[in-house]
Amino acid sequence: GDWLGEAGSGHWIEGIAIAAPEGIDPADLTYQAVLGRGWLSPWVEAGHYCGSRGMALPLLGFRVRLQGEAAKRFDLRCEATFIDGSKTRPVGNDETCESESLAALESMRVTLLPRAAAKPAPRGRR
Repeated sequence: GDWLGEAGSGHWIEGIAIAAPEGIDPADLTYQAVLGRGWLSPWVEAGHYCGSRGMALPLLGFRVRLQGEAAKRFDLRCEATFIDGSKTRPVGNDETCESESLAALESMRVTLLPRAAAKPAPRGRR
């Protein structure tokens, strides 16, 4: 996935809309915004706005969830940077991506990785 926002810019993000890639049902890709400590927005489907519309509040993080067929076909990785210079480690499906200090979100990346086909079990020696 591409980065949204620019690390080191000092500019916060107030809202997001994540498009479902081709072949993924928008209902199978949902997300929330972190608006405060313990304060998450409602879940929204891919393609819909999520954030602090009309309140001019920065997002403090986000959470993305794959469900249904998309969860069977893809692994999810989310990363972010924040205006205090902190970065998250990559987090997975349905994990909150936020800084320990709850600094404002500056840039973010959501990556979908195709799941590897199951490998056959190794054969024993004869």
